[in-house]
This record gives sequence, C-alpha cells and structure tokens, in this order.
Amino acid sequence: MSRILVTAATGNVGTPLVHALQQKDIDFTAATRDDQKAHEQFGESLDTVFLDYEQPDSFGPALQGHDQLFLCGPSATPNAAELIMPMVEKAQKQNIEHIVFIASHPSVVDAIEKSNIDYSFINANFFMENFEMYQTEDIRELQQLFLPCGEGKVSWIHSRDIGEVAAELLANPSEYTQQAIPLTGPEALDLFESAEVFSDVLGREITYQNPDDEAYRSEMKSRGYSDTYIDAMIAVFGKIKDGSRSEVSPMVEQILGRPPLSLRDYVKDNQEYFHPE
Repeated sequence: MSRILVTAATGNVGTPLVHALQQKDIDFTAATRDDQKAHEQFGESLDTVFLDYEQPDSFGPALQGHDQLFLCGPSATPNAAELIMPMVEKAQKQNIEHIVFIASHPSVVDAIEKSNIDYSFINANFFMENFEMYQTEDIRELQQLFLPCGEGKVSWIHSRDIGEVAAELLANPSEYTQQAIPLTGPEALDLFESAEVFSDVLGREITYQNPDDEAYRSEMKSRGYSDTYIDAMIAVFGKIKDGSRSEVSPMVEQILGRPPLSLRDYVKDNQEYFHPE
C-alpha cells in the first residue's frame, strides 16, 4: 500500500478526502500549517506534517517517505500557480510516483505532464462552496444572489464529491493514471434557478439580480473591493455567463456508484451560513 501525502488537508476538498481515506483505512499524512486545527477536526490519531506554500523549505521534509501526492493549492491566492510549481519540482526529485491534482492551474498541469510522474487530474466545475465564499452576506442580509453570470448555466459540484472521488483515485491509482477527469453536479442551473433552490430551502425569497459587468463593478467598488479583485471575479464568473460551464459529466456516479450531490443537498446541509444572524 502506498503512502499518501494530502495537501490542503483542512480545506474544502481536503476535509472530505481525509474523512474518506480514514473510512477506507488507507495510510496517509495530512500536510497542514496548523496541526492543532487538523487534530481537532479529524482526531488525535491523525498523522500530520508541516507544510506551508509560502515556505518552500517545508516541501522536502513533508514529501519524505511518501509515494503519492494529493496536490491542491492555496485557495483565493493570485499567485497560487507560482507557489505550487516548486512542489511539483520537489516531488519529481523525491520520486513521487503519482500525483492527483485539482487541475485549476494550466501551467502546473503542463509541468506535471512533462515530469516523469504519473498523474490523475481532477477538472472540477464551480464549487457549491462558492456561495459561502462570495455570497453569504448577500443571501443573509439582502436576500439575493449578486454575481455577474448572466443567464449562463453551471453544473455546480459539492466539494464532498470531489474529495471522495480523489480518495478513489488515490486508492486505485492504476485505474486512473494519465487521465483528466471532469467532475460536475447532477444538473446545470442558471442563477435564477439556483436562487429558487435557496428560496425553497431557506423558506424566504432569494432573487438573482443578474448584474451586468458595470453594475457589478459599481456595487463592488462601493463595498470597498479593489479593481484587481473585481476584474478577477468578472473573468471567473464570466465562464458561467459564456455557457462554457454547463456540461454535466457522469464521472462522479461512475466512480462513486451514486449520483452527485445536488445544490439542494448543499443548501440543506449548510443553511446555517445563509440565515440572518
């Protein structure tokens, strides 16, 4: 049995991945900046090692003794690809045999493909957890979704499904080697339909404001956000607006043997984030 290093172990994907590996009784180490937080989250028996993407000197010791790597970069970090790249280089030098990568950075994907390391890439659609990250205040206080997505549809995916799929890829690496695996939720919804789901589950009307880019820019500037942040958000959520994120993939069900979780499942499980305090 291989020894697995899990980066971003307490994150949106790392958390369900760690739980799945624990349930499978698979040997792994959780890489984290805060071992106390990790032990509180997963139990005192968890094997941890220090890793911080801002401290490249931590990469070598963290990788020591492992032959598989779950690689997930720091979230909401503009230079994430630059921070991850030395990890790929160090993994190659330390004879990592297989990398499972949340393939959100093309330059890192290219570097892994050019290395001598086997890989499995997870191409996940927009996380349902984006609503927690970017819309909590709007939903709680203003009863609205306010994202520049137009009328585009997106097959939102629950991070739990991504984590459980990652556990399967790590448990059975030979079955998924040199593959890029698209992961989506069970259906494509526009933001009007997504708002209806929130309304039904939360028991109050949530509307989608459908701001154009300038209306979004004006509102976000009034909230104190920088032009750099606003430009990035318009570019990211523009991928929904242009229709390029509407595909529905069967891979979650094929790999896990069950349908992917729906947006309704997500809102039910996390509604405490969205009710007014």
